[in-house]
This record gives sequence, C-alpha cells and structure tokens, in this order.
Amino acid sequence: MTLALLAVLGATAVAFVLYPVFAEARDSGLGSLGDTEREILGLEEKKSRLYAVLADLDFEKEAGKVSDQDYETARNDYMTQVAAVLARLDALAPRKGEKKKPSGKVCPSCAKASPEAAKFCPHCGAPFVPPEATCEGCGEKLPQGARFCMACGKRVSA
Repeated sequence: MTLALLAVLGATAVAFVLYPVFAEARDSGLGSLGDTEREILGLEEKKSRLYAVLADLDFEKEAGKVSDQDYETARNDYMTQVAAVLARLDALAPRKGEKKKPSGKVCPSCAKASPEAAKFCPHCGAPFVPPEATCEGCGEKLPQGARFCMACGKRVSA
C-alpha cells in the first residue's frame, strides 16, 4: 500500500514539474507559422548568435587571447555572415510601420480577409456589396446595371 502511494505521489510530482515544458510547447504557436515566419525566426536567432560571437571576439582581443591578424580574419568572416543574414531578413520581413496587405478583399462586417471572387464572406456570411458606380461625366450615382447616366445621358463604360 505504501509503495503504491509513493508511486502515485512520485508520478504527480513528475507531472507537476514537466507540465510547463509540455504546455509551452503546445501553446507556443509555432505550428501555425508559415515557412516565411519560421525562416525569419531562424534568421533572427542566427543574427543574435552572431552578435554574441562578435562581442566575445572583441572581449578576447582586448584580453590578449587573439592576435590582431586572427581577430581581423574572424571579425571579417562574422561580419560577412551578419550582412548575409540582415540582407535575407530585409528581403523577407516587411518594414516597420508597413502593414501586410491582405490578399483579396476585407469583409465590412467581420473585417477578415476573403478571396477576391467571393460574393459572401466565408467567415460570417455577410454579402459583399459591389461599390456604387458613378458617372464619369457628372459624378451622379448610377443604379446597378445602368448603361446610361440618368442625369447627363452619358454612356456608362463597362
């Protein structure tokens, strides 16, 4: 009986200790990232590692552990790698302040992106109303399907 109680207590303690590890892996959201986002995360990590290596290299040079020639060679190599990572990040990531434009059109009801050809929102079912047409000559609003302007008589271009 005591052995069973100790086994249950031990299993509970192990589950309590390991729960944050498994919960973080499940809730991290990495599974929902696309290939581009994953590549950006990897490049950001690589950039951080390279900056740390450069800082260590500078420290070792100041401490006298690295010769001037070795320092210059290593620093140039790491700087080349940093430049390549930064160039790739610039190519992948949008600039700060730039918003990624959704493809297609945005639903006026729920504000979610929908395909351009959709007549109804696939998220909430709201209809996409075509924009009101106006006459090129006088600016008068035209009813849907009108071929001529009711105000000035000008032919409406299709």
